[in-house]
Amino acid sequence: MTIQRTNQQCIHRRKAWITRAAIQIAILVLVSGCAPLHTQAPEDNASPPSRPSQRTYTVQYLPQAEIKLDGHPDEPQWSLATIESDFIFPWQERTAPDTDFRALCDDDYFYFAFRVMDEDLFVLDDLPDEGYAVFEDRVEMYFARDDRMQSYYCIETDPHGRSMDYSGAYYRQLDLNWHCPGLETQGVLSGQGYTVEGRIPLTTFIDLGFPALRPGVKIRFGLFRAEFSHDRSGKPVEQKDSIHNLGRRIDGPPPIEAWMSWINPNVPSPDFHVPSALGWLQISE
Repeated sequence: MTIQRTNQQCIHRRKAWITRAAIQIAILVLVSGCAPLHTQAPEDNASPPSRPSQRTYTVQYLPQAEIKLDGHPDEPQWSLATIESDFIFPWQERTAPDTDFRALCDDDYFYFAFRVMDEDLFVLDDLPDEGYAVFEDRVEMYFARDDRMQSYYCIETDPHGRSMDYSGAYYRQLDLNWHCPGLETQGVLSGQGYTVEGRIPLTTFIDLGFPALRPGVKIRFGLFRAEFSHDRSGKPVEQKDSIHNLGRRIDGPPPIEAWMSWINPNVPSPDFHVPSALGWLQISE
């Protein structure tokens, strides 16, 4: 009797163990089957973020700048702005054409202006959408909330004053549907190039998580220029997808691309979406 009871107990234990194992296996299968289907694959081109530069652009603070936004940075207040003109071609061995950047800050706005020398402007008459600015000559500013570019914002403005603005996260996770609240820009063509003038409300920086732009405050910042020219070789050109044209196409040969920066990012191919392309923007009295 005792032996029979023992055998029955063993059988019951085996059945219980098998049942528990089957339940665990079923749970694992169910969990695996419910895993997210839209997980983001690692970016093949991504590498550990490099450190930003300590190079600093100093913005003069004025209580009231009284700037008229017309694409002509000729008000007396602009003469008080620091001029940044040390732009280079990091990926080419040639002298960069003249580019001047200046900025001012008052109680309400961050003002900025570019003067660009360009003997061969590549500008589209019409933009099917603002993303087609990737084919144009333009000037660019980046603002980042942190050293690793986990959250940053880009403003790229063409010679007509048309802006392509978007947000990003390292590496090149770009949201082209984002638009900078309150951004205003104007552009003017000249016989020797173009000028761009613009402003951003200070409340926009606060809403985006930046500190209030007041004397003593500094944030991560970058200055760049797309210096494009016409391909007049007459050779057939195959338009290829790249990280720069975002898969878009235009009629005729695409521009010959060249890229300028105020800092050498020290990366092998043209790319400003890396922390090493950034320095500081500092507000000063």
